[in-house]
Amino acid sequence: MKNQNNASTAAAETPEHLLTVAIPNYNYGRYISRAIESVLAQDYADVELIVVDDASSDNSVAEVEAALAGQDRLHRAELIRFETNQGKLAALNAAIEAATGRYFIILDADDWLAEHYATRAITELRARREQNDAIGFIYSDCNLMDIDGNYIDRGRSTPFDRDLVGKLSFLPEPALTLTEAIRDAAPFDVSIRQATKHHKWCRIVANGWIGHYINEPLFYYRMHDANMSGIGERVLAESDSGARGERILSGYWQTSHG
Repeated sequence: MKNQNNASTAAAETPEHLLTVAIPNYNYGRYISRAIESVLAQDYADVELIVVDDASSDNSVAEVEAALAGQDRLHRAELIRFETNQGKLAALNAAIEAATGRYFIILDADDWLAEHYATRAITELRARREQNDAIGFIYSDCNLMDIDGNYIDRGRSTPFDRDLVGKLSFLPEPALTLTEAIRDAAPFDVSIRQATKHHKWCRIVANGWIGHYINEPLFYYRMHDANMSGIGERVLAESDSGARGERILSGYWQTSHG
């Protein structure tokens, strides 16, 4: 079950190039304000925000409500609250159902976007689709940050390779995706609680969509001991031991088969 509360009133008319940003959240009240702030700071004009709180037991809901109170930047904002914990993919399914945008970003509640992320990615997606309309998403590198938001190193993805998608987890959240592409692959299997990102991308690519890689760090990926993939503990341990340098993220993110 879920309760839905409008954090702001939707405008009567949906902009043609509206971007939906979905933030699934579970007990990340200490981080989520920064994620929301980065959405509000986007230099892209038309954005709606959907936060799905997965029955958090911390102060997450209060933090979301405070971050959105009085804002007039967004086309629309919605907070969906689950009464019982159902997992990230259930939260994603709910956000997809509620989305009205043409484009879609899944922003993890402990991460944040560069202020030009949406403009850069949407411009690139539209240009690439003029050459190949099978291109359904744009993804990039990231800045690896510690728990306090201090820079560690650069995290790298890799150019798109359909044959690698099932073998390696190299496609990040938050990639910018056509809502059509993610909706075609939904609903996602809510029984999956680990490697949820990899499951999602395998479904999208299996439907014939392909991606394009931007070799720039366009978002900030926070490292801490509660990262679902375990990447935070590994990177922080490496950093504490003095190991520096860029990370190839496919070596850290889990796949759905291992």
